[in-house]
Amino acid sequence: MATLEKIRQRKKILAIVIGAALVAFIIETGVEFIGRSSAKSTAAKVGKEKIDIMQFSHRVEQEAAQDQKNNQMDAAVRQQQVLDEMINEKLLEQEYAKLGLTVSDNEISELMIGKNPAPAVTQFAQQVGAKSPLELYDFITNPGKQGVDKSQVKELENEWNKLKEDLVKQYKFAKLQNLVAGCMQANDLDRAQMAEEEAITNTVLMAKKDYSTIPDDKYPVSDEEIKAEWQKIKPMFKIDEDVRMIHYIAVNIEPSQEDIAAANKIADAAYIALQKGRGVDSVRLLGTVQIDTAKMVQKELPMKVRDFFANAEVGTTRRDSTVGNHHVMYKLINKQTSLDSVELSYVIVQGDAKTQKAVLDQLNSGKTLDDVKKAYPQKVDGKLNEWQRIYNAPDSMKTKIANAGENFFVYMSGDQGATLMKVDSKKAAKLFYTLATVSYDAFASTKTSEQLRDKFQEFLNKNKTAKDFEANAAKAGYNAAEMMISPSTPQLGMGSYGQGGIKDSRKAIKWAFDSKKDEVSPIFSDNNNVLLAVAVDEIYEEGYLPHTMAQAKDILTERVRNEKKGEALLKQYQGKAKDVDSYASLMGVKVDTVNVVFASGDPKVEPGVYGRMSVAKQGALQGPWKGQESLYVYQVVKQEKAERKPTKEELDNRYAQSRGAQIFASPRGIYNILSKATKVSKRLIDFY
Repeated sequence: MATLEKIRQRKKILAIVIGAALVAFIIETGVEFIGRSSAKSTAAKVGKEKIDIMQFSHRVEQEAAQDQKNNQMDAAVRQQQVLDEMINEKLLEQEYAKLGLTVSDNEISELMIGKNPAPAVTQFAQQVGAKSPLELYDFITNPGKQGVDKSQVKELENEWNKLKEDLVKQYKFAKLQNLVAGCMQANDLDRAQMAEEEAITNTVLMAKKDYSTIPDDKYPVSDEEIKAEWQKIKPMFKIDEDVRMIHYIAVNIEPSQEDIAAANKIADAAYIALQKGRGVDSVRLLGTVQIDTAKMVQKELPMKVRDFFANAEVGTTRRDSTVGNHHVMYKLINKQTSLDSVELSYVIVQGDAKTQKAVLDQLNSGKTLDDVKKAYPQKVDGKLNEWQRIYNAPDSMKTKIANAGENFFVYMSGDQGATLMKVDSKKAAKLFYTLATVSYDAFASTKTSEQLRDKFQEFLNKNKTAKDFEANAAKAGYNAAEMMISPSTPQLGMGSYGQGGIKDSRKAIKWAFDSKKDEVSPIFSDNNNVLLAVAVDEIYEEGYLPHTMAQAKDILTERVRNEKKGEALLKQYQGKAKDVDSYASLMGVKVDTVNVVFASGDPKVEPGVYGRMSVAKQGALQGPWKGQESLYVYQVVKQEKAERKPTKEELDNRYAQSRGAQIFASPRGIYNILSKATKVSKRLIDFY
């Protein structure tokens, strides 16, 4: 019955969470589908298969409901994460079908209710009060044996099936990983090569002349040369989606000096009220401050005031130094010695007073909990020897625990049941501080917000082209940030690792893809703390970024120019000296020493030249060699052989780490391989 009660409670919680998420979803995203034609119902296409927008939106809704910890996540970020998950799932499904890779019924049974079930299944069973996965499975499939209607375990059955579905996916993916890893094993030739790569360490004297030290204007680069270089390294500029080069301005809505002065007055008034009042009720009258009251031991007090309040009297106040526009103050409400941690055993009894007394008597006569359960099937449940912190419990409970003897006693009782409790052991009482923390943040007033918006709008009215938008931003006190965006970009300002983005900026991105080159957007204020505007500099369609693109042109120009500088330096110094020191003197640089092992690398040396150094003969002068960034002259002055040969196991591990299973059989490696082999197109920009 305890299991049933947990099911009921879980069902209530799920209903509340999912219901709230559903309402939010309908309000915030459901309207996006109104008026859209059936031809635009695809969120993404993976090969020939589609991911339907309604299936996608349902998945977003589910994950938002489940992910309570990140319920403040930007909707666009969540949408992109969910879409990427669904794309990866499609890629895997297609690969499984090609390979004929499945998980049998017997394997599923072993995972869920076998002798060694998956840890997640065991944990789930314990969470709902079952002794084992098999017992839980029996309860779900045969609820009548426990006197429970089938409809009452429906929610639990759904969770069980969802867990099974997840585990089957994991198990199937593990099979694929094993297949890929099996194809990436080192053979004897690989081991011999790796052993040779690590066998010798060369100590190298090196002189290098960096091309960056030579003026660029002496080596002009033509458009024809840039285009020719682009053709040589064209794959570097491949893009899988359309992109836009934009500039955007983000204006933070921050309090003015007038707002800050007003905030300081409120904070001052709050502190005066806090000092005079016995509690914090007088501060509550201000309305705009936040008050948090908590009971804690000394080590849990805020670090800045821990020592101050350690010996302070009740009623003492302390104002923290203001950080920015954030005001914090404290008041010691109470100090009280109280029980903290106790080890408890508790038993829940369902039944009348007679049954309750009988169970209590049996427990106190020495019967074990399991014995009592057998004597009263489906009426008794409980937990033994569990440590609990009770410092925040009602005084009545703490009094009962403090006065408890060695036996079970009635903690709570009623006509239908009772909770019996026994105190197994308790730690010494501790001194607890009840501390009120009062905080207040200065915010931008309506007047300030309107002034910031009016000023920004005036700038946009005067700068209606992308060129003017970027050129005149600094003069007006704004920072026009440059960014390359794709339809998969969820936020403006987001870095390579998904950090630092501007929340609720997806509409500005969508505007950029719905607009023409050189257009400037209106103000977007979906984020209440930021005003945004965007200008479209360039539009590039899926395929390859052209050599005329500014960033690409810079890269290509540098490569061509470095090639010319290298040729010129090679002619200038070739054969002009007989040792590294003399070459260094001619080039005006210092001699450097590098320890070279072929299997490793060194940031001071380009990979191509580093490889040459690792196989160079000792004593022979090498170079000048023309690298991509510098001209090198070097000489191996010492060679050392490794003291021991690596074992087969060590070589196999290094192979796996550097060029084998740990790279290609990892989740990222597999998804990367599959996505490159299959045409994937994302279309969220059509909807959001």
